[in-house]
Amino acid sequence: MSDFKLWSWDKKPRTMLRFIKAGDIFCFKLDEQRYCFGRIIIKFMVGHVAELFDNISNSPAISEAEIKQAQRLIEPVILDSYSLFDRKSEGDWRIIGHQQNYVPTDMDGVYFTYGVQQWCKKVDIWGNKIPISEKEATSLPDVAPLGDYNIRKELLKDI
Repeated sequence: MSDFKLWSWDKKPRTMLRFIKAGDIFCFKLDEQRYCFGRIIIKFMVGHVAELFDNISNSPAISEAEIKQAQRLIEPVILDSYSLFDRKSEGDWRIIGHQQNYVPTDMDGVYFTYGVQQWCKKVDIWGNKIPISEKEATSLPDVAPLGDYNIRKELLKDI
C-alpha cells in the first residue's frame, strides 16, 4: 500500500493553517507556464520548514515516483504558510497531497539564525538552539518566513 495520497490541483484551493502538517505535498506557480513542488518538513517557530523539489513541470501534477526520485533544489526554507496556503494573499500555492508516516531525512546541518551580537543563536528544525558568533550567524538564513516573491526569486536564480 502506498504512503502517498495525491489529489488534483483543483480539489483544494485553500488549506487552513491548522491543517497543514509534516508530509504535505504542495505545488505552486513558478511563472505563467511552470509549476514547482515541495514537501512540508515540520511546523516551525514562525511558519513551516519545507523542501522544494527539483521537479519543475508544465502541469500542476506530480506522481509518487517523481516525489521519491526528487532532489532538493535549494536548502530547506521557512515558508510563510499562513499567507501562502491559508490567506492566499500572495502567489498560488496549494496542498496537493500527503505522505503518510513522513520522517524528515538529511536535516543535519540545516540551521537558521536569530539574535544580534553576543546573543546570536542557530536553531535546527527540532528547535535546538546553539549560541554562535555574529560572524557565523551571517552565513546562515534568518529565522524568517518567506513568501511567494522571495521563494520564486531564489528559485529563478538557480534554474
